[in-house]
Amino acid sequence: MDDMELLRERQLIVRYGFTAAWLRRARREGRGPKFLRLGRMIFYRRTDIEAYLAEHEVETNNVAACAPHGHSAHSKGWSQ
Repeated sequence: MDDMELLRERQLIVRYGFTAAWLRRARREGRGPKFLRLGRMIFYRRTDIEAYLAEHEVETNNVAACAPHGHSAHSKGWSQ
């Protein structure tokens, strides 16, 4: 893929699972992935989206951290 590939909002929704409402709110509030505004058109660089996702990656090495809120890993029959 081209590093400068430009994606429209709809493509982000389909490829990455963002919602239109979240993308619009993030742009309005000045947070979220970088974007380009050309007149009324909005574009996102694929590399900027992937960088944004990498910045928000959460690594866990604790099985209890993956358990639903208020439950330990062992109470749901999960094993280590």
